[in-house]
Amino acid sequence: MTFLTLQNLEKTFGTNRVVKDFSLTVERGEFVSLLGPSGCGKTTVLRMVAGFETPTSGGITIDNADVTGFKPNQRNIGMVFQSYALFPNLTVAENVAFGLKVKGTPKVERLARVQEMLDLIGLPDLGGRYPYQLSGGQQQRVALARALAPRPQVLLLDEPLSALDAKIRVSLRNEIREIQKRLGITTIFVTHDQEEALSMSDRIVVMHGGVADQVGTPFEIYNQPATRFVAQFVGTLNTLTGKVVDTATGGIRLAGQDITLGRPLPAGPVTLAARPEAISLTQGDLVMPALITGVDFLGSVIRITALAGGETLAFDTFNSPSAAPPHIGAEVDLRLNAQDLLVLSD
Repeated sequence: MTFLTLQNLEKTFGTNRVVKDFSLTVERGEFVSLLGPSGCGKTTVLRMVAGFETPTSGGITIDNADVTGFKPNQRNIGMVFQSYALFPNLTVAENVAFGLKVKGTPKVERLARVQEMLDLIGLPDLGGRYPYQLSGGQQQRVALARALAPRPQVLLLDEPLSALDAKIRVSLRNEIREIQKRLGITTIFVTHDQEEALSMSDRIVVMHGGVADQVGTPFEIYNQPATRFVAQFVGTLNTLTGKVVDTATGGIRLAGQDITLGRPLPAGPVTLAARPEAISLTQGDLVMPALITGVDFLGSVIRITALAGGETLAFDTFNSPSAAPPHIGAEVDLRLNAQDLLVLSD
């Protein structure tokens, strides 16, 4: 059931159209990420949902109520900012209670709710501390508790993990997702980090130049990109140039070999792409002689680069203590299957 609807949203600053005809429906309890590079309009969309920006045109409804013209305090929205925005002069408990106090929640009920939120974020005994006495991860948990305390209809997260180190980010994103599922709260998450979006989301909106290039599940976004931008922005991508020789069956000549994609294609040159995991040294019907040019040890995975037919390609292999990867300068045959190739379009 649709709970949040953004209908043909536009936002213009002067002559600059930052958001262009943006539409999105979000189900109750769904976790949707807005993913894209800086300047693509994702934070502006979030701020329009929160009420901090007024759409130039278009509408926003929450649970069938039109809130387009409402001020932020008139919308039942919880928001977690990139900078946490905790009040330094208030204790953790007072920060969490802030929204409840503004709403006029009775003190007894307020205290009980604050403790419930501190238990939820795993900081039950830190209510008396001040923000400066907490780590970055703890501060972000408190910011999340403050946003959730007034029981908002929608939770908005504006790149809340960007200031944390890598290990804490992974831990905290798992905690946020677990809390979101437990509460069943409809959530919009803004990030430029593809790994965060892919690991946390029910659906992802990939934004580019103020528009939604593609909306889909993480599986669809990664494996079935709708545009060249989505394919290149989400994950690592190898590109190859082929020539369509049979438009009806999708027959392509690539690296001196003929392959068939099994679907119609326009005549002429075509740009194909393959993810690193689609290329291997052992399996595949397309074979390309290559020269190893780089080996990067990444722990459980080894990223290898090779020169094949004038193109530099990257592929991944699992680390095995009993099998060393090929060395730089080694001549190998790269292999991939035709069905793993993506056809890129603009």
